[in-house]
Amino acid sequence: MDLGATSGRFALGNYQEGRIKFEVVEQIPHGATERNGRLEWDLDLLLSLCRRAADYGAANGAQTLGIDSWGVDHGFLDADGNLLGAPVCYRDLSHLDAFEALRPHRERLYALTGIQHQPFNTICQLYARRAEDPMFVSSAKDWMIFPDLLGYLLSGERNHELTQASTTQLLGLDGQWSAEAFEIAGWPTPERVAHQPGSLGGQVGGLRIAHVGSHDTASAVAGFGVLGADQIFLNVGTWSLVGCVIPQPIATPEAERLNFTNERTIDGQVRFLRNVPGFYVINRIHEELRVGKPVPEWLASATLPEETVDLLHPDFFNPDSMVETCAALAGRRPRSIEEWAGFALGSLTATLAKLPGDLERLTGRKFNSIRVGGGGSQSVAFCGALAQATGLTVHAGPAEATVLGNVGVQFLASGVFGSHAEMFAAISRSADVSVYAPNRR
Repeated sequence: MDLGATSGRFALGNYQEGRIKFEVVEQIPHGATERNGRLEWDLDLLLSLCRRAADYGAANGAQTLGIDSWGVDHGFLDADGNLLGAPVCYRDLSHLDAFEALRPHRERLYALTGIQHQPFNTICQLYARRAEDPMFVSSAKDWMIFPDLLGYLLSGERNHELTQASTTQLLGLDGQWSAEAFEIAGWPTPERVAHQPGSLGGQVGGLRIAHVGSHDTASAVAGFGVLGADQIFLNVGTWSLVGCVIPQPIATPEAERLNFTNERTIDGQVRFLRNVPGFYVINRIHEELRVGKPVPEWLASATLPEETVDLLHPDFFNPDSMVETCAALAGRRPRSIEEWAGFALGSLTATLAKLPGDLERLTGRKFNSIRVGGGGSQSVAFCGALAQATGLTVHAGPAEATVLGNVGVQFLASGVFGSHAEMFAAISRSADVSVYAPNRR
């Protein structure tokens, strides 16, 4: 199960002749809906998809079900284990108010957790729920992030998985919950510790829940297989997540100033990365302009932009109109669909091109290439523009890095692989990669 912020799908995987193979069986659109003044997720829709996945897997020889999703969002349980309302979406505007309220604590929170300051972080969401109703803290006896919440509703097992826990800004640099961070949020520290993925859990139908890297980016990074110390990873979907794998967190004042984050990998290392709005901006522009061709074809028609904008600008958080926001920040409106494509593509690659230099300064490494996965890796226009903007060779693929990483950890949990190294080697053999070299003029 791979759940993104705009769609959910499930795939059936197998291991044959030294390669992991899979096919996506079903994919559905989904999104947050405003109800009673809140932006909420349709949990029933996603639960139904999970149940269909379990039924399909049981009927087709699968042994396990692994669930990954975007980070930070969660649901609450009462004393009897019942769900307390629909999970709130990270883009709900109440989280911006909480983000501002927590401003005096930012330096300390980064020193405790190494997590970048973002209004959607779980700590901001918990603070917002408490601000809305101070009594809610006492009635909410438990909470779990989305994949663990779905796993609980399917199997009855309660869990906190490490890669998801590390997105919350509530997990300490030592991989344990930070009591001080929870005190700042005004919530009690969970009794359950966060567990590294790679084990089997509860039962759903005829399958066991496999605890995978349940943060989709953790599964995507696993889906790259063996990454060299000179490689940057970039997973491009709704968000662009760009960074490298390091053994220990870097939580220096400079890393905080540049808003880098320290999230965990499936083998307990650190994904040192930056969140950048990705194809979310491009897709919103495409939708609002009612472009009469698919996004890849539209981007392929791009003309060189006269200007670009920084997609890290806070106005891109959740604007009413992406087109109007872009025009206002650029100071002019592109004159044609092709100019808009160039503007969108150029803004994304220009924003991304700033980050390799930051990574080199913070880590002391020299990077020679970028490994790109996710839907954006299928865009020839994007990968070529990225190579040109960064001056680095781009290795694109797999497009389904998240699914590949999810399935790989399921096989690790069920004993098909005896170690992380064996799993990463198998994943590397299973990925098709295209290479884009910069045109060095």
